[in-house]
Amino acid sequence: MTHDAELPGLEAMPEKDQEAIGRTLGALLTGFGQRNADLLVGVYADDADWVNAFGTAKTGAAHIVEYLRGLFADANFDAGQPAAPPEARLRRLTDDVVIVSTHIKIRGQGLVGGGQIAERDNFASHVLQRQPDGRWLVVSELFMDARTDESFVPDS
Repeated sequence: MTHDAELPGLEAMPEKDQEAIGRTLGALLTGFGQRNADLLVGVYADDADWVNAFGTAKTGAAHIVEYLRGLFADANFDAGQPAAPPEARLRRLTDDVVIVSTHIKIRGQGLVGGGQIAERDNFASHVLQRQPDGRWLVVSELFMDARTDESFVPDS
């Protein structure tokens, strides 16, 4: 997800949309990577919804960015580092809506009260919508971590 060409599915979009989507996704990646919430201003729609892997939910660009500002300043969160670059793919739902699915493994994130998460296996869905001014903003974002415990085992 570091360069537009590395996002499977993006090449099927018109060039101006590729560029706008690339700017939004680039700001997300850089903002999270640098722990800089200022880079996320203008990434989320005013009415966006956002849920992290721990169940924290926020609505609205200002609330999301403010929460991320606090999260990025937290030593526990900051201790987590990517085990490898994120994997991502884009699916075009309509001419004005795309969903970007990402996967990243994060090692060393600290826990409140001590200790650390050995490895987070994080999956996310980022729904982007074209705005009337041509920008593509995140309208919904959902993060989840894979778990190793099972509640169902399908028959082979």
